[in-house]
Amino acid sequence: MRNKLIISAMVLVFAAGALWGQFWKSYSDKDRQATAQAYWLAGRQYQAVGKADKGRELMQLARVMDPRLDPTAITDQAMPSAAELLARGGASPMGGEAAEVPVQSLNSFFLRFIGAMLDSDAAAATEFMDGSVYLTKTGAEISRSDAKSALEQFFSAVPLAGKTPSDLYDLNSVAVQRMPPAMSAVWGDAYTLRVDSRADYSQYLAFWEGKQQFSIHRVAGEWYIFAIGQSSPPLTWKPQAAPPGSSSPAASGAAEAEASKAIMDTFGGWLGALLKKDVDGALTSMTDSIAFLRLRQAVTKAELKTSLEGSLENGDFGASQVGDAVAMDNAFVERAQSPVTGVSGTVYSLSVQAKSDLSRMLPFWTARQRYYFVNDNGQWKIFALM
Repeated sequence: MRNKLIISAMVLVFAAGALWGQFWKSYSDKDRQATAQAYWLAGRQYQAVGKADKGRELMQLARVMDPRLDPTAITDQAMPSAAELLARGGASPMGGEAAEVPVQSLNSFFLRFIGAMLDSDAAAATEFMDGSVYLTKTGAEISRSDAKSALEQFFSAVPLAGKTPSDLYDLNSVAVQRMPPAMSAVWGDAYTLRVDSRADYSQYLAFWEGKQQFSIHRVAGEWYIFAIGQSSPPLTWKPQAAPPGSSSPAASGAAEAEASKAIMDTFGGWLGALLKKDVDGALTSMTDSIAFLRLRQAVTKAELKTSLEGSLENGDFGASQVGDAVAMDNAFVERAQSPVTGVSGTVYSLSVQAKSDLSRMLPFWTARQRYYFVNDNGQWKIFALM
């Protein structure tokens, strides 16, 4: 019997690790114990409404988190009822049942938040925050109005004009992950967004660290930051509601989101045309003069057409779809300064990682690419590549 229990425990540890990557390993003892208790309670509540397998799964995982867990010492006064959990989908499905993480939506949200920061617009930046935000580095809650005051002081001390999101953060390091069920039970549809900093503003902003984690959840269809820091807030804490009448982040960033989507669509159409060897179709998404920044030269459309027709004539890409050639899920669109002179209007750059090596067919192809776009008579077009 003892050997069977040991084998069962080993299987359980392996299964839990496969499902969640043992996310709690970085937690303090106190946070790990609290999270384990929340999982136990969520499991018990699932069992109470006839979800025996789901309940047992969560309760077993609680034991793995905290082998010293004492169920008799756990109280559930702060936890929502089982009916409430099920009604709002608070305990997310595990493993293969897990819903798809909205990476693109959260990437866009984060970039718009950075855009408000780069505009030195404290009011707009705090619209991305819930009514209060928990700073886990200091263990303190700050209201949205206090956050606005802190940002105003920061913007007056540090000029951000001319900087881009890539100057503040390594956008290639962004990682989005769904919060565990027990946390979602408290904070709703919640995620963490982790990113490495490139700048150091820690002397001005209490939340700033070399590696930052933003806790983000959806409230009434809108995303809001409710905590910042490497760990999560106590499960007994909830943010204040956003002030009534405040404009939503989605509304304030609608133009940015629209431009980002249009640029992604243009890029996808441009690359898709090239993969079909439709040179004329691809060139409709480019300006009359295109700068190849690595080669330090500019060419006309006519010159590029001749070059592309020659390189594509007898070759085979080996990739038929845009998704085979580049990682579109990790592509980033951001405002940028023009890398060449004489370009008027707002400029955006699109950064994307290659999945296939197309350099034999496209001499300008590299593992990591950046494309610069400008609006030309109502259409976003590529005018420079790096």
